[in-house]
Amino acid sequence: MVIQKVGGYCFKISAGPVTVALNPPGTKSKLKVNKFGSNLVMIAVRNDDWDGAETASHGDKEPFVISGPGAYEVGDITVSGFATATDYDGHKEVGNTAYVFEMDGIKVLALGAISNGKLPQDLRAELDDIGIVLVPVGDGTLDPKAAHELVVALEPKIIIPYGVGKDGDAAVKAFCKAEGESPKEEEKLTIRAKEVQEKDGDVVLLA
Repeated sequence: MVIQKVGGYCFKISAGPVTVALNPPGTKSKLKVNKFGSNLVMIAVRNDDWDGAETASHGDKEPFVISGPGAYEVGDITVSGFATATDYDGHKEVGNTAYVFEMDGIKVLALGAISNGKLPQDLRAELDDIGIVLVPVGDGTLDPKAAHELVVALEPKIIIPYGVGKDGDAAVKAFCKAEGESPKEEEKLTIRAKEVQEKDGDVVLLA
């Protein structure tokens, strides 16, 4: 599996011929990402900064788009979406979808723009043996303390934080400090399922 942060709050996750796009920004967003092809797009928030499936469509590739709670199966990838709270850009109460999906033998939790570290019961029931968690920190999402407390409770093998909003970079630094780590930015994370199991709450910072 290869994970890249390609701009905004968008991640590109590839395994063999399959590419998943998380939260590509729309064309009206100030956040810009170069277009790329994908097989599957997951949208956390119906907001231009997070919701732009067209950004992850290129050439003949028309991705399957998931934009809300439910259970899905796309090829060899199983996906479960869960409604959670977000305060991003004025959204209140239930406005975010957190996704749990398994790909290339690795279980991934993508928290989108979640703003409350108290996860709903149906989501908590799916969180055994999380390999990788992508956690937001900053405006309208989790503050560094709440994000730290959440990942401590989740006990993932690998943690990938990403900053949201104007204070995003500072929030990520504060989160890493709370984790007791000072990771250097990497262009991508390339990892196999066996290698994930050897990790123990490692923080990976993607540029």
